Amino acid sequence: MKSFSFSLIGFVAASLLSMIFFSACSSKPKNLAADCKISYDKYHTKFEKGKYAAAKEGYDLFVTECAGTEFSEEAYFELAESHFYLKEWMEAEQEYESFLKEYPSSRRFSEPAHYRMAISMSRQTQPSTRDQSKTLEAIREFESYVAEFSESPRVDSAKAELEILRGLLADRDSRIARLYSRMDEPLAAAIYYKHILKEYGDRVPRREITLKLAECYIKLEQFVEAETQLAQFDGIAKDDPFRENVKAAQHKLQVAQAKYEKKRAQEKKEDKEAKQADSTAKAM
Repeated sequence: MKSFSFSLIGFVAASLLSMIFFSACSSKPKNLAADCKISYDKYHTKFEKGKYAAAKEGYDLFVTECAGTEFSEEAYFELAESHFYLKEWMEAEQEYESFLKEYPSSRRFSEPAHYRMAISMSRQTQPSTRDQSKTLEAIREFESYVAEFSESPRVDSAKAELEILRGLLADRDSRIARLYSRMDEPLAAAIYYKHILKEYGDRVPRREITLKLAECYIKLEQFVEAETQLAQFDGIAKDDPFRENVKAAQHKLQVAQAKYEKKRAQEKKEDKEAKQADSTAKAM
């Protein structure tokens, strides 16, 4: 009888513990959702009022503790936005990138997140005299954005940003080309000038660069290429000040050609004399 009583008591106790456990488990998501809703409302209010520093501090913890709740997507995006509005460009880029990895198919925020991430990258670029790796990253991101969101009202702004970024690269390459010219490295300078004309279009002073390319070809004794470049100035207006620069380059070409022909004639003469001397020596 006593054994039966103990068994009954044990059964009742186990049942009660099971009920408590399952009750706690079933109520936890409900409490979590409620707590996350309260937290989200608090941080979202701060965000809406422009208190971005306070909002990001709250959202930093929120996106981890409330991951998977109905508020986590918007909270994650507003975390990145808070960094963006505070002009914390590196942190903003990282948060937008994390957001897009977490919510790659977000209908509400995918487009603005891609745009803001590209902007964040572009704000981290260096002057043209320094490393341009970030410029290249920003260009790739903007190009991807324009291709994917071609109907977005922000596309025109993205294209304007692209022009600025490409201008940085054009300025960098122009500096390098001028440096090679000063170092009397016409081949390297010519390679850069050709690249600049092909890649950057009207973002660079085409006439000046074309003339510099022609001068490089003159130094390299590649006269056909030099003439081809200078031929682009045929018909230049007589009152155009640039005309004098072209005439100076054409004069350089004529002098270089004459010097080259004289050198070739001398080489032929010396070669002929060497052959005659060799024949004479063999005959003796």
